[in-house]
Amino acid sequence: MKVLRNLATLASVAALLAYFWWQGERFIAANGPTFDEGVHLTAGYAQWTRGDFALNREDPPLVKLLWALPLVLGERPPWPVETSAERNHWQLADAFLYHSKLTPQQLLNPARRVNLALGCGVVLLVGWWAYRAWRSRLAGIAACAFAVCDPNLLALSCVLSTDLGLAFFTLIGTYLLWEYAAAPSRGLLLASGIALGCLLSAKFSSLAVVAALAFTGLVVVLRGGVLALPGKVVNADPRSRLGAAFDLAFRLAVIAFVTLTATYGFIHFEQWGAGLKFQLTRGDFGDGVAYLSGKRSRTGWYHYFLVVLALKLPLGLLLASASGACQRTVSSRNAFVFFPPLVFLVLASLARVNLGIRVVLPAIPFLYLFAARLAAPGCCRVVRSVWLLGSLAWVGVASWQAAPHQIAYFNELAGGSRSGLNYAADSNLDWGQGLPLLKQYMEREGIDVVYLSYFGSDRPEAHGIRFHALPGYGRVGETGGERIPRGAPRHVLAISANHLVGLMLEDPNTFTWLRDREPDAVLGGCIYIFDITGDAAAIARVR
Repeated sequence: MKVLRNLATLASVAALLAYFWWQGERFIAANGPTFDEGVHLTAGYAQWTRGDFALNREDPPLVKLLWALPLVLGERPPWPVETSAERNHWQLADAFLYHSKLTPQQLLNPARRVNLALGCGVVLLVGWWAYRAWRSRLAGIAACAFAVCDPNLLALSCVLSTDLGLAFFTLIGTYLLWEYAAAPSRGLLLASGIALGCLLSAKFSSLAVVAALAFTGLVVVLRGGVLALPGKVVNADPRSRLGAAFDLAFRLAVIAFVTLTATYGFIHFEQWGAGLKFQLTRGDFGDGVAYLSGKRSRTGWYHYFLVVLALKLPLGLLLASASGACQRTVSSRNAFVFFPPLVFLVLASLARVNLGIRVVLPAIPFLYLFAARLAAPGCCRVVRSVWLLGSLAWVGVASWQAAPHQIAYFNELAGGSRSGLNYAADSNLDWGQGLPLLKQYMEREGIDVVYLSYFGSDRPEAHGIRFHALPGYGRVGETGGERIPRGAPRHVLAISANHLVGLMLEDPNTFTWLRDREPDAVLGGCIYIFDITGDAAAIARVR
């Protein structure tokens, strides 16, 4: 009987992973390059082939090295030598993606699949942890299901953004410390230190994760738990337990530091400090504008992530995780389940780097853990099971409806992806991914050329799009495009959602006149279409 249960569990998890991968392939096929993908991939390729860790140093190298590995082991496209002298990573990325013997899709898609594999790692790990923490196979399967059906996790698993790597290493590092708190061993000590080193090698906001883990360790010790080196006998008094925890933290720090320097090939570690300095002082270089509920701000809001999480996460997940988190916990080591995401969210909110839900992605997998707790043994199990199944069905429907444009997903509170722009923008909705959709729309509607205000670093020409360029942000090099004759049979305006609300434009009021006009179509939530044929005043404006 036990064998059958094990086989059923494995089959369920395998089916969920297969669904996640299939949805990922759909996403990869449907969405163009997002804003930073070319830069990240080019930097990773330069690190492998040229030993150049100074390129795109505002992000540590580990995840970028993983993304570039398929190119290094496969086609090895030529490096854009002529552009290298300029040392501008945007120009290098543009030359690498659009002037190579390979198409942008051939360069990006293998790297995206590496990231998708990391996303699968998050799904598996959160399921295993739920099984271990809540002592239930059903809890493990439920955690996997919540992860698989979260549109945000799927989207960030399919684009080259360091947020998924940070979430993966946060999850594995926290889990290993949770296991270590119950049964210290040399193997777990080494694995935890390596995981923390990988965490620091993934993204600079990992420092907030480390601070959250340190705070959690303090909570465990103050609640009577012991965090000490393997085999060390610790007295019951708080002072002895705090001293033992400090010794453990020092060993973990040494292992993490060696791991971190190894990702820089040991000899380029100064670039980590240079990148951290840039991130801490990036406001001095004119940081971007945040957007929330129709307002723009250069300083951001403390409550930004609370609003975005409430509108971007599936409601079934939010309700189930709130129910699971409210259940009583006894073990002191379960502080590693509850406190790291909470402290990280607080620190991210205080930092006010309001770039989208992706910034707090490391906190989201813990919601899958909380939600899966509804399947744990205990009282009211029938009621909890019904609530769990209903929540999972709700999340599953949301996942299905969002595909394959999960970047722009908003839940029912926001009114769905079409209404998402009323509340949030930037990478929450428009990351420059919509040009393939625009090309399909033009072919379907028989439109030869459009007026285009595009946010992103992708090239319309790479998709065969003919366009009359309007003010936009992200283009590398010449504006490109062509003039639409005044007497053309169709005058159609395509505008990125970010530009419609005035983000990233010299004049944020450039397209104010369009905001009260009903669009003829909204493509994937990120590109708005306005047919202005016959509207002489509108045509005069765009011309």
